[in-house]
Amino acid sequence: MARIGVICDREFLTPFDQRVWKEARTLADAGYDVEILTPHTRSEVQEVDGLTVRCVSTAGPPGATALRLLRLALRGRYDAFHCHELDPLLYALLLRPLTGKPVVWDCHEYLVPMKRELQGPLAAQLTALAIEVAAPRASAIVTVDNRLGRRLAKYGRILVLPNYPRLANFPSVSSSRPDGPPVMLYVGSLTERRGILVMLEALRLLRKSFDVRLMIAGGFYDDNLEQKCRAFDREHDLQVEWLGWVDHRELAGVVSQASLGLSLLQPTERYLKGLPTKIFEYLIMGLPVLSARGPLLDRLIALSAAGQSVDSTNPATVAAGMRELLSRDDLATMASKGQHIARKLFTWDARQGKLPDLYARLLQSS
Repeated sequence: MARIGVICDREFLTPFDQRVWKEARTLADAGYDVEILTPHTRSEVQEVDGLTVRCVSTAGPPGATALRLLRLALRGRYDAFHCHELDPLLYALLLRPLTGKPVVWDCHEYLVPMKRELQGPLAAQLTALAIEVAAPRASAIVTVDNRLGRRLAKYGRILVLPNYPRLANFPSVSSSRPDGPPVMLYVGSLTERRGILVMLEALRLLRKSFDVRLMIAGGFYDDNLEQKCRAFDREHDLQVEWLGWVDHRELAGVVSQASLGLSLLQPTERYLKGLPTKIFEYLIMGLPVLSARGPLLDRLIALSAAGQSVDSTNPATVAAGMRELLSRDDLATMASKGQHIARKLFTWDARQGKLPDLYARLLQSS
C-alpha cells in the first residue's frame, strides 16, 4: 500500500494535535502506510498508537527546522505528502517537482486573519502572497468548513472535512459529575482572544451569589497572561481547577465531570467565520454549551437546542447566561437532545471516508 508522509508545521505531540491525528488514523485504517513528521524538542522516532512519528529538533537558527523536515520528507520515499498549515504548504514548491508525487495541503484556519491578529498586517500580507504562490501547486486542498473551502476553491480541488469529534475518542459514558456545586468546563488554548479574562471575571461575578466551580483543560502561551490569571484566581478565591493540557484521547473523562461547557471567543474576523471544535466535543458528550455569538455559532446553538449564545465581551452578560443555564430544571433533557443531534450530524466518523477516497484518486492519476 502507498506510503503517506504527514508533515506538521508545529508540534504534534505536545499539545496533541487531534486534527492531524484523526486524519492520519483514518488513512492508516484505510490501509495506507502513514508516518507523521513533526517539529519536537529533539530529533527522535516514536510510535503512537501504532503510527510512526518522526520528530526533528527545533534547535538552531530560523529555517533549520524546515530544512530538517524537508530532508526527512525527501528521504522517506513517500508516495504522497499531506502538508498541514502554512509552512508545509511552501514545501510543496519543492516536494512536488523533486518527487513527482501528489501534495495535499490541509488548511485548518483562516490563516490571513490569524496572522493579522497575532503578528500584524505585514505578516498577513506575506501569508496571503505565500498562499497565492504555493496553493495552486498543491494537488488538492483539504479544509474545515464550506466558507473557507469556497475561498480556496480558485486554487484547485477542494475537500471539506469538518473537524468534528471522532466517536472512538468520545464514547457514551456515564456521568461522573461530583455531588456539590455544578462544574463548568473550558477546553482549549488560553488567550485573551479566546475569552479567558472575560471568563474569570464572569466567574467572579457569578460566585457572589451562586456556588459554582470552573475546570480549565488547556494551556497558556503567554507567561504574563498566565501569571495575571492565576493571581486573579487567588485574589478572588475562585478555586479554578487548572488541569493543563489534556490529551485529546483522554478528554471524555474530563467532560463527563462537568455540567456546562464554555466557548467565549471574542468577536474577531478569525473567530466569527468558523466553529470551534470544542463545541462539538461538548455536545457529543451531552454537555450543554454557553457560547459566544456569531452567525454560525447562533445557528449551531439553535439547531442543537442545547445551550445559549451571549455577548462574549461582557462579563455580566456571560455570568447571567451561566446562571440561567445552570439553574434550568430541564438542563439534563436539553443536554440529551443536543447529544442526540451531535452524534447524528457532527461526527468525524460520518465523513472520514472522503479522505481515503481523495488519496485513491490522486495516487491513481499520479
